[in-house]
Amino acid sequence: MRSSTFCRLASGIVGISCLSNLALAASTSDWKSRTVYQTMTDRFSRTDGSTTFPCNTTEGLYCGGTWQGTIDKLDYIQGMGFDAIMISPIIENVEGHVKYGEAYHGYWPLDLYSLNSHFGTEQDLLDLSKEVHDRGMYLMMDTVINNMAYMTNGSYPGTNIDYSVFTPFDNSKYFHPYCLISDWNNFTDAQLCQTGDNYTALPDLFTEHTDVQSLLINWTTTTMAKYSIDGLRIDAAKSVTPSFLRKYNDDLGVFMTGEVMQQEISTICDYQRDYIGSLPNYPIYYSMLKAFTLGNTTDLANSVDLMKAACPDITALVSFSENHDVERFPSFVDDISLAKNVLTFTLLYDGVPFIYQGQEQHFKGANTPANRQALWLSGYKTDAELYSLITKLNKIRKQAVRLDSSYVDQQTTNIYLGGSELGFSKGVEGKQTIMLLSTQGTNSQPYDVILQGTYNAGMAVTEVIYCSNYTVDAYGSLRVGMESGLPRVFFPTRLMEGSGLCGYSSANLTYAELRTGQSGSQQKSLGVGSNQLREQTIAFALLLALISLIVV
Repeated sequence: MRSSTFCRLASGIVGISCLSNLALAASTSDWKSRTVYQTMTDRFSRTDGSTTFPCNTTEGLYCGGTWQGTIDKLDYIQGMGFDAIMISPIIENVEGHVKYGEAYHGYWPLDLYSLNSHFGTEQDLLDLSKEVHDRGMYLMMDTVINNMAYMTNGSYPGTNIDYSVFTPFDNSKYFHPYCLISDWNNFTDAQLCQTGDNYTALPDLFTEHTDVQSLLINWTTTTMAKYSIDGLRIDAAKSVTPSFLRKYNDDLGVFMTGEVMQQEISTICDYQRDYIGSLPNYPIYYSMLKAFTLGNTTDLANSVDLMKAACPDITALVSFSENHDVERFPSFVDDISLAKNVLTFTLLYDGVPFIYQGQEQHFKGANTPANRQALWLSGYKTDAELYSLITKLNKIRKQAVRLDSSYVDQQTTNIYLGGSELGFSKGVEGKQTIMLLSTQGTNSQPYDVILQGTYNAGMAVTEVIYCSNYTVDAYGSLRVGMESGLPRVFFPTRLMEGSGLCGYSSANLTYAELRTGQSGSQQKSLGVGSNQLREQTIAFALLLALISLIVV
């Protein structure tokens, strides 16, 4: 298991982050400061580095993305400021294809104890884990614990499943009797019946069974230790027996976020209180869509307030605006300014932000499988508008956390509600980040918004996206110029040093910079002198040597 105490001690001694993962996952508090880039392994990057290899999304076939391909594109991910990635489920899936495709996504399990060879070898996955952790990043694994998969290709699943093909659940006793979910809003139905269909049946694991529980928990523990996994996403958590979900969460004791695709605030908050510590924040997601596709600012503002009151810890939920199961935002309304507002809200709102691959390239796919386009077809453009915006937003979030570690535990507060604007503040007085969002879109004409109750009178603040300087007036008002429907993000000017934004130096030294060193000018821009850099490099080498002794 990873020695978190050792990491903290080492960090204090040598003045750098503990970048080596000894095998125990990170805690919820560790994850709160991170931002996560969600990859779909088959559609993220190929080993051959192709940016033109065709991928027919409609047919739902494997397109060739691999773990080695992911390694090769970690610079692309880290260049946006992400310090965690999520990969698709890693285990062996059913081979063959039905009318809507193959198991490229990883959600059709066959054998828990074997890896999906389409994604690479055991060594490839070990190499990916090592490279992720060498960079000071976290690795999250998407995980299926609700079901296995069997292709029936039109035959009735109730009598045409050969349970002996599954590993380790090779007998029907490990599964609920076959029934098809008829009402997805009936939780009992969703938890006892199968989420598949007559083409790909998804036999529902009998997770009330103690043997099933032990097998799943032991497999997860072993897998996380072997590949140094830092956290889990639980697929179809809504369909998992709630009592087992709680046991799984408690026994593993790691950060995990469980998919419960419901927009009712009470449902999500009850799940967090009773079963699992984190969930994707679907109520806020649906309210966000109402705001930025329908102009309903009131619903989002109300949802922000209601969730604070209803959930045990809203800052432990996952903030997202796209994923592999929902339509991409531009499929609703293709407006780059609205997309910028959505990304700003996602990254600066409460919780652990997840950005789905392709958001940074303004991908526009609607329902599955159109929302799973191969990213390599974008050419991995680092000069894309949204790639640049995400980079800036990650930097200001890191700066806020660096200056106040409690920032991630502070809840977002509504400070402005207009017919087409929303203003939010996060952080303690004098160190807060303020975002002002617009629902007007690109064709919006210039106008001013006056924010009250922001920063202290006379304080200088910087708008960090476009690097404009403002001063709060004697009455505590901040007059903000709005145009083209673009978002605004403010931070106290006196605290900008170290952010790496708007001409200010960066306080964050990456693993690659420590490993390779910097030229004098680069060291100066990072605020690190040659002696300090040399000391940190030596300390890091000593830390790695000490870790190797502990492992042995």
